[in-house]
Parts: sequence; C-alpha cells; structure tokens
Amino acid sequence: MYELSIKKMREAAGFKKQPDAARALGWKERRYASIERGEVKLTAEDACVIAEVFGCTPNDLCGWPPGLNEGFADDLDPEEGELLYCYRQSTEKRRSKILETARDQAELSQAQAAAPEIEGLEADQIRSA
Repeated sequence: MYELSIKKMREAAGFKKQPDAARALGWKERRYASIERGEVKLTAEDACVIAEVFGCTPNDLCGWPPGLNEGFADDLDPEEGELLYCYRQSTEKRRSKILETARDQAELSQAQAAAPEIEGLEADQIRSA
C-alpha cells in the first residue's frame, strides 16, 4: 500500500516526524497523518503537492518502480485508461479476476481472428472446436 512509501519518502526528504511534513505542506497534522496511514485516499492533487515538497515523483509515493507509469497513459485510449484505473482500484483478489477475464477475452479474440467463420461461438466452444 502507498502509506509505507509516503513515510519512506517523508523520511528521505528529511522530515523525521509527521508534524514537520504537515507544516511544510501547509496542512493540518491530522490530515497528513491520515493520508500517510492510508486512512484517507491519496488524491492526484495531494500526491503532486507531497511529491513537490518531498522532492520525489507521485510514482515514488505509490511505490511504483521507475518508468512504470511515466508517459504510458499518453498512449491509452479512454477505455484502456478506464480499465487500468479500475484494475488499480481493485483488491488483489479482484485484480486476479480482471486479469483472468482479460486473458480469456484475448484468447477468444485470437481464436476468432484465426477462424472468422466461428465468430458467434463462446470461448469454451472454440476451445473444444
């Protein structure tokens, strides 16, 4: 979860205690502490503010490896962006289900492209065909 990365970034920026970071951000201590503990979702706006003060990137705050999300979203169409957003908002168990569904649909699409005459068949019918 991102709260551990926020704490690490805070400490790396030289803020030993949460109140020090809150003051630097111009926020109330309670607000900052709630975000760092993960009790309040980190908004994109807050992530940008924190990143600027801490001298890091929003990706660092989320614990993403370098390059994971840099410039990637520029190449996505709206539906792809929505799918990625939904995946990232899901629990680990639900993420597995999303991936399973996506893989099944990709396999079905490839099978239909290879044999267009069976366009209306479901995935399990194509596997047995």
